[in-house]
Amino acid sequence: FSDSSAVPETVLPKNVVQNHIKKYENSRKLNGFNVDYSVDPCDNFFAHVCPVTSENHFMRSLVEIKNKIVDDYKAMNPMFDDFSYDKTSQTADTIRQRLQSGELRKLCVKKEKLVTLFTRHLLKFEVSDTERMERWKALSCEGKLEMIKQFPDPARKYKLSRYILKEAIDASIANSQMKKLDGKVRKLFKKLKLAVLKQLRKTPWAIRNGAVEMYESALQNINFTTFSNLQPSVQNLTSGFVKVRRECVESLNGEFSEEIEYGICEVIAVGEGLRALSKPIESVYSSDMNDILKDSLEMWNSQDNHVYVGNDFLLMANTDYLSDLYGGIGFSLTHEILHTLVFDYRDVLLNKTLAPFWTKDSKCVEEQTMKTCETFPTVTCNSTLTFEEDAADLAAYRIVWNVYQKEYGRKTVVPNYESLDKKQLFFYGAAVVFCYPNAMNPTSVPDFDHSSSYQRINSLMSQMEQFSDAFKCKPTDKMVMNRARHCELYGSNAQRKHSFRQ
Repeated sequence: FSDSSAVPETVLPKNVVQNHIKKYENSRKLNGFNVDYSVDPCDNFFAHVCPVTSENHFMRSLVEIKNKIVDDYKAMNPMFDDFSYDKTSQTADTIRQRLQSGELRKLCVKKEKLVTLFTRHLLKFEVSDTERMERWKALSCEGKLEMIKQFPDPARKYKLSRYILKEAIDASIANSQMKKLDGKVRKLFKKLKLAVLKQLRKTPWAIRNGAVEMYESALQNINFTTFSNLQPSVQNLTSGFVKVRRECVESLNGEFSEEIEYGICEVIAVGEGLRALSKPIESVYSSDMNDILKDSLEMWNSQDNHVYVGNDFLLMANTDYLSDLYGGIGFSLTHEILHTLVFDYRDVLLNKTLAPFWTKDSKCVEEQTMKTCETFPTVTCNSTLTFEEDAADLAAYRIVWNVYQKEYGRKTVVPNYESLDKKQLFFYGAAVVFCYPNAMNPTSVPDFDHSSSYQRINSLMSQMEQFSDAFKCKPTDKMVMNRARHCELYGSNAQRKHSFRQ
């Protein structure tokens, strides 16, 4: 749109994880708004960190922080008003009114090419079959306008296209304000990939199966992207939008009303902007684009070789605490990496190359899931359906813990939390991320990919002997009693059976 370098960089909020567990005294006065110290961590760690009376929703808070960063940035630069929802609705109304009034027919006399562009961008995604598109091409200028006019909402595709461009611009702004965090997370990703590799090379069943080299190749082939990989495309979008709209207005030369000129040129510029955004991007799968542009809690491993991290998650790296860095975003990144190296029945049905070399002794994952579902019931559990997510959780958490405990070099002290040591803080760092209101309430609608947040956290903590040691839990405590048999998938202590599980 214009040179925005004069707009100052936003000051990002730091330590967003710790902000959810700070205020030790206040949390007691507010009935455990943050952490409920009336619940023993050794009895129910999730209930301790995410109280039933709490309104904490950690992931939603990240979205709110990111949105405020974007809104504050845009408030300092009025050029972004053009892409407000109000402006889009006003332009859509103008398009409908002018089509119905027949005023746009005047353009057919002198500017037939513009009418073709105008109708094409209103039709582009509305007319999907070749026959109708060819029929549109054969119509006269007036016929093209009449065809658009017959749609229930002629401006529908314009509005949808404009919203997509707005999403792209908002995500671009957010990412531009998080350059340092983006770089920090990229470095962290490389470190964690290396940590996974080291554990893979020490894994008995992988060595016996001759799987190490194949698994290592798959691991090394995982790409990492954030919205920064899309920034050149968004720059092309914005520069192209401005150029096309300016050229369109200039070509009309003031011969028509300002309202008509604006409506026509907006549709054409938006259409061309969307075309620029739709061009293939080397580091991004086209099937992921819609979710990337939404930029709302997006993080995944696509096709086992492409980890994408959205802007919300980057905020988790803006911390001074290693416990939060590794327990929060570090765990999430390693979880996504492990999706490439854990396999369930669906991978077998899809004949994935690496699946036959997977450990036979992974039933411990399902055993822990079912044990936790019995101890902390919330939904009807299906450990077969949630196996891959549960396995990625268990494998990732152990690996990240190993990295974390080697990283801290000084005593970690949180204001008002002097009683917590660095080991305990690591477990808080992961649990807080999964907090949301009513997470412990029973529900009849299970997630067929993930265990509930309540169950995921308590499964992880129960499996980790380090958790029990950190909080000095007794063998009779609920979190310890919830532990099924030891479950370690990667590393020298991993289960040693070596053919694919039956």
